[in-house]
Amino acid sequence: MNRDVAKTRVLPSALDRLDEIIARAGGRELALFLDYDGTLTPIVSKPEQAILSKCMRKAVKQLAEETTVGVISGRALADVRKHMDLPGLAYAGDHGFSMLAPDGKPMDYEPAKEFLPDVRQAAEELEDRLADIPGSQVERKDFSMAVHFRNVAEADMDRLRKAVEAVENKYPKLRFSGGKMIFDIKPRMDWDKGRALNHILESLGLGDGKALPVYIGDDTTDEDAFRAIKGRGVPILVAENSDGTEADYLLLDPSEVEHFLGRLLDRLREIREPEGPEALGSKAGARDYGEWGLVYDDYRPEQEELRESLTALGNGYFVTRGACFWASDDGTHYPGTYLAGGYNRLETEIKGKALTNEDLVNMPNWLHLSFRRPGGEWFAPKPEELSGYRLLLDMESGLSVRTFTWIDPEGRRTKVEERRLVHMRHMHVAAQCVTFTPLDWSGELEFRSALDGGVTNNGVDRYRELSGKHLEVLESGGVDRETVWLKVRTVQSRLEVAMALRTRAFHGDGEAERLECSMVGEDGFVGQTFRLRLEQHRPTHVQKAMTLFTSRDRAIAEAGLAVRESIGRVIDFEPLLADHALIWKQIWSYFDIRFQLKADDRDRFQMILHLYTFHLLQTSSPHTRAIDAGVPSRGWHGEAYRGHVFWDELFIFPLLNFRIPEITRSLLMYRYRRLREARAMAKAAGYTGAMYPWQSGSSGREESQLLHLNPKSGQWGPDNSRLQRHVNAAIAFNISQYYQVTGDLEFMAFYGLEMLLEIARFWASICEWNQELERYEIKGVMGPDEYHEGYPWRDEPGLDNNFYTNLMAVWTLDEALRLLDLMPEDVASEVRQRVYLRDDEIKRWEHITERMRLVFLDTPDGQVPAQFEHYDRLEEFDWQGYRQKYGDIQRLDRVLKAEGDTPNRYKASKQADALMVLYLFSREEIERLFSQLGYPFDPAMIPRTIDYYLARTSHGSTLSFVVHARVLSRLDRRKSWSLFCDALKSDVEDIQGGTTPEGIHAGAMAGAVDIIQRGYTDMEMRGDVLWFNPRIPEPMERMKTRIRFRGHSLQIEVTEDQLTVTACRTAMQPIRIGYKNRVYTLQSGDVRRIKLVGG
Repeated sequence: MNRDVAKTRVLPSALDRLDEIIARAGGRELALFLDYDGTLTPIVSKPEQAILSKCMRKAVKQLAEETTVGVISGRALADVRKHMDLPGLAYAGDHGFSMLAPDGKPMDYEPAKEFLPDVRQAAEELEDRLADIPGSQVERKDFSMAVHFRNVAEADMDRLRKAVEAVENKYPKLRFSGGKMIFDIKPRMDWDKGRALNHILESLGLGDGKALPVYIGDDTTDEDAFRAIKGRGVPILVAENSDGTEADYLLLDPSEVEHFLGRLLDRLREIREPEGPEALGSKAGARDYGEWGLVYDDYRPEQEELRESLTALGNGYFVTRGACFWASDDGTHYPGTYLAGGYNRLETEIKGKALTNEDLVNMPNWLHLSFRRPGGEWFAPKPEELSGYRLLLDMESGLSVRTFTWIDPEGRRTKVEERRLVHMRHMHVAAQCVTFTPLDWSGELEFRSALDGGVTNNGVDRYRELSGKHLEVLESGGVDRETVWLKVRTVQSRLEVAMALRTRAFHGDGEAERLECSMVGEDGFVGQTFRLRLEQHRPTHVQKAMTLFTSRDRAIAEAGLAVRESIGRVIDFEPLLADHALIWKQIWSYFDIRFQLKADDRDRFQMILHLYTFHLLQTSSPHTRAIDAGVPSRGWHGEAYRGHVFWDELFIFPLLNFRIPEITRSLLMYRYRRLREARAMAKAAGYTGAMYPWQSGSSGREESQLLHLNPKSGQWGPDNSRLQRHVNAAIAFNISQYYQVTGDLEFMAFYGLEMLLEIARFWASICEWNQELERYEIKGVMGPDEYHEGYPWRDEPGLDNNFYTNLMAVWTLDEALRLLDLMPEDVASEVRQRVYLRDDEIKRWEHITERMRLVFLDTPDGQVPAQFEHYDRLEEFDWQGYRQKYGDIQRLDRVLKAEGDTPNRYKASKQADALMVLYLFSREEIERLFSQLGYPFDPAMIPRTIDYYLARTSHGSTLSFVVHARVLSRLDRRKSWSLFCDALKSDVEDIQGGTTPEGIHAGAMAGAVDIIQRGYTDMEMRGDVLWFNPRIPEPMERMKTRIRFRGHSLQIEVTEDQLTVTACRTAMQPIRIGYKNRVYTLQSGDVRRIKLVGG
């Protein structure tokens, strides 16, 4: 045994033994009793400062709905009730002399009342005697009092003790006892918290073993309660040291109490409703920590990579996964840091073909901090060595917090807390602060802090046959005794990436430790080792600051020089965090969407909306304006889809447009800078104009694979997804929407209109004239439903006359012509000259917008749009049979291909295809397009079409629930809400079974939030009018948010019967909003309240 180890009786953690505690109830009710100060709140210098946190209050409130809960405190009864502010609890104040039942009826201990005169007189005399002792405080209660001396100077303590002793000698009927920095004075009678606890149990009919009492407390006065239930209940001490206690279990502090209460609540609910509905996200072990926190209350190795994605931190310039700070790529953890647009290409031979793939590169790992006993093994804990493990993502502040108690092989306990941030103001900066507090020992630990440049791309199973070593180390070394640095380069794209890492240590009193470091470095791993002496109960903080620059960054001479210079300017962790949290507060003021639910799970829904918005803002932030990057479908959170840019911006831009449209502008500029490549792709394919790729990366070339691995069959097959030409319509739609929201004429004049015209030119060139039908057609493409790549009777891939593609081609041509007419004459003329747009081309465009072919399908209920031509020749699919056989068939395409079959044979869709038209356009716009094309429009076709395709969709894409929830928001709010709840589960529960660990689904996340923003408000732009037609679903009572439109900042509030739009004061020109068939002009400072009517 190490001589520095304190000899203490170590109690097991109540967090680790929760199942054991539940089992002790044996089916009986569990009655929970809690102390207040030091248990529900931290100990503070003044009693009035002990404020119950929102999360703790929520946990206690929800537990009181499941079982009996009481609070037994030394405070006055009225005081503890005021601080708790919760009905339905049993309360005992004055150490149990004054009590109330959960229904508010008194349960006082009557014999104590004869002591009241002495209590009052003694309190008056103590106040007089202590009046001249600074920092002392007499706290009066009904049946007792307390003298607080936490803030009394040591020099005055002798005077204070003598004054208290003098009063004690004068009032023999009163008992004076010590507590935590207080003297308690109460009636000298056989009464204490333990007897009060028994009295409450008997009064509530829970005595004689009818319930299992659980008591949680931290003070010496709580030992009476521990003794009272010893052997028949569960006494739990809140303390770091468990010496001399009657408790059976330990919790370290109030944060662990809140942790325990949350887990206890979950277990009680499971017992009550073993087959009941689960809270959103609970399947993956997540729970809400109020509306701003995602919490994982345990350490599950099999869940680590999912949690790494969902707790990743970023700022739009780079993202770091939420991996444990000591971990490496070991099969359980996968640390990863990804630069926005940080791509590299490698070649791999598959099936005799040389395949070149461009990947988002896993950059050096800056998180590494390990520790060990001198001469021991570096920290690599087993789950049983981590007690009280919790991982919290605080989205309000952009901070992750990981806490646990490490129990080493010798049984020593050390509390460890890591806080981490990726700075939202300073985009090149990230930081960690890891705090070590020995609970029962003193001694040395050895630390290793490092940058690891030996990382590879290994985060996606199905890519592991492909080459993954993208980095080569160029330089590394030490800067000073605190700092090391590393520079690497991608092997093909030649992107240089440099990092500098500074490590400092501070003790609990703020004293800095001068580190005596030894350099370590090999194979791209560069760091420092150092030793620190840790003292029992004294926290020691190890702070790491990291700076990151690349060779493409602006305003630097060279990346390595930039990191070495900038690291010295990074301030310490606490002020860095304060500044970071301030920027997040400002960003949230733009993006927060508030709503009220009629049910009690508002925090859960609000938390998930915050989570999804948070990850969107870490993918594309105000820093995006300074870099050349698109918005990848899986965020910058992992290696899925190789970090490529698809069509997901169609679902993401609506949130950005209405809040910080400057971000949208920069993302559209990513497309504009690749217009040249899009033109070249169109020409190579035999078309004119600009044909953007389905998958885009660094240069804008087509990055879709030629071969794709089916993880179910293990076979490589052709990937025809590049035929999804509808991505061009999405880009055109995004340009139009951005302009309508912002009125940004400069963007349109120099960039937007040029892109739009070239995309329109592409659509015109891909259209073929069918002389027999006198209609234009588009052949050989794929729609959003990726299950159908071609016809089972035709060898060549692609489908003809996809409804969504054809109609979007018409809309794009029509919108290009409309915006060309709207532009100032000089702008229109200049752009036409720039793209050499001829009059005869315009005439052909106009003809296409009037003569495009749409194919329809006859069903028993009436006509619906056919997803594509010959859809009627496909077989109906056996949905019930396959669900019984396989269970989850979201990825039906992989199931069928593994059987040697193909989804091309069936009327089965991965996600919404034809229904995308209803997602993007109002009924009025669809009717206009149909009329322009000469097709009759029946409003009843809309619900028919939704019902028809919803019944034939597997929801194999996370976007599917988003689209269906949105299109149903206008017709069936109950069904829409159900699908919205499914959409909320997409990432937090990893509903696709293993995809979220590889990276978030940015489009689905943003789309889920947009259902609240635009779906249930039915907010859309037509012309220059912002139209509303709110239909909030039954579970919602109110929704409130802030948007920007044409330079105005608008507060939007929707209830079941009223829409309120408030325009903040501005010098901008008035705007127009509409509801039903009425248009209102809104000027600076106006408030418009509109009564909602049905229909």
